[in-house]
Amino acid sequence: MKIGIVIGSVREGRLGASIGAWVAERARMQVDAADVEWEVLDVKAFNLPIMADENWAQDENGPAEVHRWRDAVADCEGFVFVTPEYNRNIPGAFKNAFDLLSRQWRDKTLAIVAYGGLGGVRANEAWRVTTAAYNMHVVGDSVNLIRRVDFPGGKLALTDHHDASLAKVLARLVSLTRAVTTERDQAKSETSTP
Repeated sequence: MKIGIVIGSVREGRLGASIGAWVAERARMQVDAADVEWEVLDVKAFNLPIMADENWAQDENGPAEVHRWRDAVADCEGFVFVTPEYNRNIPGAFKNAFDLLSRQWRDKTLAIVAYGGLGGVRANEAWRVTTAAYNMHVVGDSVNLIRRVDFPGGKLALTDHHDASLAKVLARLVSLTRAVTTERDQAKSETSTP
């Protein structure tokens, strides 16, 4: 089972890369998750174009960057979105990356690690509404990092509380992903059985 850790900020000086590295490190230490492969999907590294055609992901003549992103997302059963909050909402580049795809998100699981002035709570809530379009199953708990408190001097300052909160969210994500994947596989086998 593969779970993608999606880093959603693309701007210079971003905090998302350090948060994504922390999430990946802790994820790989999760108890009862030996069967999980965690893969970091950094939106910045994909160099995605702004969506000009809603069918790019399915069109084999579409941009190679979109196809690489499509395939990476399709390979995952669940995700952790590492999301900043920009202007009380989701970052534009991250939303664009999400909108470039459709079926690749459908019926998959999601946990949210948000950060910003108020802990990224508005981006967190916006993602919950946005991902409902594809029936994504979102973990109720989240990790919310407050910029002025959790990033003294512009660097992520972790505590035992942060690690415990993240471990709880990741454990719930793994459990939910197993359940959803099992249910989806059973439904497929029932529909394919004559």
